[in-house]
Amino acid sequence: MRGEAWLGDLVRAVAAVTPSGQRPDPDVVLRVSAMLGFTEPVEITEFAQGSQLPTAQMEEPVTPALPSDDVPIGERGDATAPQFEEPRRDSSNGQLIGLRRSWVETKAPPQVWSDPDVDALETATITMLRQPLPHEPLLRRASTSALVQSLLSQRLPGDEIDVDALVEDVAAGRAVTSLPRLPTPTLRCGAHVLIDDSDAMSLFWRDQWELARVVRNVVGPGLTDVTVFSGSPLLTDAGRDPEPRRAVLVLSAFDVLRGGAERDEWEDYVWGLRKRGCRVVALVPFPRERWPRWLTCLMPVICWDRSTTVGTIRSALGRAA
Repeated sequence: MRGEAWLGDLVRAVAAVTPSGQRPDPDVVLRVSAMLGFTEPVEITEFAQGSQLPTAQMEEPVTPALPSDDVPIGERGDATAPQFEEPRRDSSNGQLIGLRRSWVETKAPPQVWSDPDVDALETATITMLRQPLPHEPLLRRASTSALVQSLLSQRLPGDEIDVDALVEDVAAGRAVTSLPRLPTPTLRCGAHVLIDDSDAMSLFWRDQWELARVVRNVVGPGLTDVTVFSGSPLLTDAGRDPEPRRAVLVLSAFDVLRGGAERDEWEDYVWGLRKRGCRVVALVPFPRERWPRWLTCLMPVICWDRSTTVGTIRSALGRAA
């Protein structure tokens, strides 16, 4: 075998072990050729004195032929270098000339958000955006009516006879002028809602009027009065006091943000209502630790919050009784 690739390797190997300017040793050439798989003798060419032997740095690199699998090493002189197809160059890539485009740019398919089983959303308009946001009151909507009944109902003699009281009067020898009746909770005396219009309640004006509307629906329009005051409860917009025996519901902050309301004015107002047979209860949208001590001693005060329940109201009314 005398392929160019193998001969080049032989020349480079011999030149590497032969001193510069000397003739290669034939024994060295034979050993190197045997190591490279040469089966035929290699002729040693004479070089003129002073000529430079080729070196690995001066030789042009030669690509060796790839051997086939069915031919023994050393007998593949007819092997030819494989042919590779060079990629077609695209001059439109600019600085990326020679790189093959590996992606395809396509438009994203339009996304369809419609579903025959789902109703289409209503398009927002300027009128819709100008509407006020839905209001979530301080009290739970599902229990507001029950809370109002607990706040405003009064235990008055009903239709059922109190047998125990009747037996006690007869046994004591007291004259029975009328049959005693068992007390039952009722709203027949009506209700009076007192709304605080001060700056401290400016954040809760919708809650105040929403609760007043619920009171009117529960008690009845003919038995419900609503008055508004600012600062002093003695100065209301209607200028009249609640009717006798009506339950009064006060929706106020009692100026807890500014250190407390006028104690004397509230004491005069509440004592005047009690002389008329009215029961007074207050809802305050502030935590209990901010209430003044004199206020809780004057009337039942309940925290106006979503945590308020019927049991909370009955407990507060029972302590004040």
